[in-house]
Amino acid sequence: MRRKKLAMALALLASGCGGEDDDLVCDGSGSRFVTSVEETAWGDGQSFGRDRMPQVVEGPPRGAGTSQGSMDVVSLGNGGLIVVGFVDNGIVDGPGTDFVVFENPFETPSGAVFAELGTVAVSDDGESWFEFGCTAIEPPYGDCAGHHPVQLNGVDGPFDPETSGGDPFDLAVVGLARARYVRVVDRPDLEGFDGVFDLDAVGIVHAACP
Repeated sequence: MRRKKLAMALALLASGCGGEDDDLVCDGSGSRFVTSVEETAWGDGQSFGRDRMPQVVEGPPRGAGTSQGSMDVVSLGNGGLIVVGFVDNGIVDGPGTDFVVFENPFETPSGAVFAELGTVAVSDDGESWFEFGCTAIEPPYGDCAGHHPVQLNGVDGPFDPETSGGDPFDLAVVGLARARYVRVVDRPDLEGFDGVFDLDAVGIVHAACP
């Protein structure tokens, strides 16, 4: 019995869950997509999708490809924000992309991408936040969310960030080993439909509980 308990503890630690001061238990129930909305502070202007909260941002994205933006989104409004979480799961720092934020940008007939930018931050405890730099106002937009069209449509499980579309983020950029929460704040200074960020989904690539 003692050997069995030790083996279980080692397995949990190897998965990134179950350590001291850690309430995660890898029992197979953790989702790689948003399962909770912790906070919202809507801005003015666009308000599309708020009547479908929180379900509209939970689960996988409903990407519409490169030429059309998805309607499975919620608009944050000018300067609005949303904080989402992953019950019984979390993002861990692995090689390359650790999580992807899905908005609804699309390519225009000229080949340019219609982008509505947001600033992304991550936290492991919901109190201390680590923000990705989002200061660009023209392509390639750097570490902003909202400028890569979304290809992934309804895949509820592990996905390939190379083919899913969406905006990739690496925890190593902000020096964080694990995150349980993701915050997106609309960038109100972008031209075009008031630049309102429309959130579809957030997906984990490197999960604490696969």
